[in-house]
Amino acid sequence: MPTNHLSDEEFDTKFTKVFDGTEPIAHPGQGIIEEERDKLIVPKQHWDDDYAVGGEHVKATRSITQTTNKTRSRIIAEPILNHFVKINVKNNVLITDEKKIDWNIHIDSTVRHIIGEGPHSFPSSITRDMNTPLHAILHSNPNTTPTKKAFPDDVDRCDAFVYIFMNPAGDPPIPTPEPSSEGQFIKRAETTDDKMVIPFTLAEKGKRCKILMQYFNKKGHGPSSEIIEIIIP
Repeated sequence: MPTNHLSDEEFDTKFTKVFDGTEPIAHPGQGIIEEERDKLIVPKQHWDDDYAVGGEHVKATRSITQTTNKTRSRIIAEPILNHFVKINVKNNVLITDEKKIDWNIHIDSTVRHIIGEGPHSFPSSITRDMNTPLHAILHSNPNTTPTKKAFPDDVDRCDAFVYIFMNPAGDPPIPTPEPSSEGQFIKRAETTDDKMVIPFTLAEKGKRCKILMQYFNKKGHGPSSEIIEIIIP
């Protein structure tokens, strides 16, 4: 059964709206990871081609092979789309809830990295290693035990969230504003020890970036670390 029990027509509409609505040139300033969106291009092309000749709207003329190809294209495309939505769209406050609803994306009552009943400690004593191109390597210790690297007992992992200042866009160009809330930071990496390796894309090289980290357990995220600002190497 397809995710969320969407019909092929509903899936096609969702895929098209998400794909078109996250195009970085037509819709700048949404914090979309361009290389992640590029992973949608080939599955979208295959789905468009196979759905056009194998969908329910052409059931009177489609062949068994065309129907099978359409089904196969959706099986391949849907998890790729769902992953993109989860990482780049679902909790991205630079994309309005109105758009997400129109795109058939479920809106959670709370953003996943808002403090809830998770850990009470936070990463501190943060040091940075910027010697690896397209990576920021951060080391931290819990604020409750600043001389120890081990996580507190109530911590399962540490998550890193980034806010990247993109190149000014529009006419006249409008620079990326400073973040006004932690909800604008997008998760980019996680770790189960004191070493956090945050990857970036070639398109992000040289851009200004703010980073915060939070401990996580099955009840949610804890308080945020101090915000670290870097230039992406």
